[in-house]
Amino acid sequence: MLIDGKQLERDAVLRAEICIVGTGMGALSVASALIAERRSVLFIETGPLEQTRRAHAALQIENVGRPFGISTSRGLEVGGGTAFWHGVCAPLDEEDFQARPWIAHSGWPIGRSELDPWYATAEEFLCGRLDRMACNTDQGARLAGHLDRRKMDRQTADRRTTDVLDAKTYCYRSSPFRGKELLREWCTHGRARCVYNSTALRLLHQHGKAHTLVVGSAGHQFSVIANKFVIAAGALETPRLLLNSLLDSLQGTPARAASPPASWWLGRNLIDHPVGYLSQIRFHLPSTDDGAALDRRDPVLRVFPGFVLTPGIQHQHQLPNHTMFVRQGISSRPVPNRAVMSFLGVRGTRDIRLTHLTSLTRHPYILWRIAHQKLSLRPRSRYGDLFFMTEQLPNPDSRVSLSERQRDRFGLPIARVDWRLSEQDISMFADYHQLLMANLREHEEVRGLRADSMARWEDSLASGAHHLGTARMAASARDGVVDADLKIFGFENAWISDGSVFPTGGSVNPSLTICALGHRLGHHLNRLSA
Repeated sequence: MLIDGKQLERDAVLRAEICIVGTGMGALSVASALIAERRSVLFIETGPLEQTRRAHAALQIENVGRPFGISTSRGLEVGGGTAFWHGVCAPLDEEDFQARPWIAHSGWPIGRSELDPWYATAEEFLCGRLDRMACNTDQGARLAGHLDRRKMDRQTADRRTTDVLDAKTYCYRSSPFRGKELLREWCTHGRARCVYNSTALRLLHQHGKAHTLVVGSAGHQFSVIANKFVIAAGALETPRLLLNSLLDSLQGTPARAASPPASWWLGRNLIDHPVGYLSQIRFHLPSTDDGAALDRRDPVLRVFPGFVLTPGIQHQHQLPNHTMFVRQGISSRPVPNRAVMSFLGVRGTRDIRLTHLTSLTRHPYILWRIAHQKLSLRPRSRYGDLFFMTEQLPNPDSRVSLSERQRDRFGLPIARVDWRLSEQDISMFADYHQLLMANLREHEEVRGLRADSMARWEDSLASGAHHLGTARMAASARDGVVDADLKIFGFENAWISDGSVFPTGGSVNPSLTICALGHRLGHHLNRLSA
């Protein structure tokens, strides 16, 4: 059943076995396992059923940090972030889960092997059947093939200092998973209830047990009473909800460096994937960039390569796990990075602004890129523009807190967002970029390079719309907000299922990992209820 919260009576009380706050990737993933076991599931969604251009955002933030540089970075509607997800899937690497001495606060309380079976479940959930295969087309894949040949050579020859890159396969569907469609199906067939246009305000609790969610809609409030609560509101709103829920207990509580209270990490470590174009490869031979069908029976499922430093090189040079992609260029000129990145969160005409129209007239590259993606063009070019998705270092000073100046219509503080990149983020990327350029000069496919300045990167990078880290997973309350099972420290019946639980973000799109963690949590909750 789909319910418009605006139509509920003031002070209404809804009941469910499990209440899930949010309807995005993490919410739907955990719910799929619960609904399969016929659990009573009630979703609370802050946004409308259908977002429109003129619709006023249901949740505001006070942004005092670095601008995200994109049109929209969160989905405030039924389906959450899946409404504008591009459909790219890749798992985190083994080293992403490990504690790396050169990266403070790194390390997950679980390893990659713990998530591997859930990655398989997530791939099936998002993409259908997947058979892993190597990429075999476009300029980037030619580099990947060259890497494979060099790997075979290493079996009989000493490793050279330029052997620093590994190819990593990413897959995507040209018609990405949209959570709204699945949620409509569940609600239509009576398998779940979803109350939209309704903002979770506070989670009431006593002696470590949550019992009531206070929800606001259209100027009035209602309540949800449940046995279990799963918060999946995203890395900006999950800490806002919990900080408002713990507001009384936080008053006058000092943050002790030696032994921080359980809530010390809550809202801290707001990380993302700084993304953008920088530098260019010029190949000896022109090529097309047409992608590759993974399965002839499923022509909308495609793969493309990314490139990462080998774990040994990351350790040797003490660098994060950045990823580089080669995207076909049309000339030797630099990509208009800031203008291009502003289109990253555009979901359709509803998100187009005047600045976008201006960019389209000033930068033919953007029109070419849109036509290339939408019309499946097959031009030939010698140029490969380098697109980077970088791993931001954990940073407690990059955070979400409660605004001291702005409140919502119900009198509660809104989220105060302070996204920061550290000097170490920039300097480590500079070292990585220098190492990468030196390596690419050695590849037989490469004729020449253009290496752009770090000042251009620092000035024009954008958020990847991958907000993570503000309720990090840890082995103890000293180091995080949730445990290895995603249960909130200090609560016996409240969990978090979104990107806020990531201790570190790696450099892959987080949706597959969020989905895997969600299915794992759903299975765990079913076991608790058995």
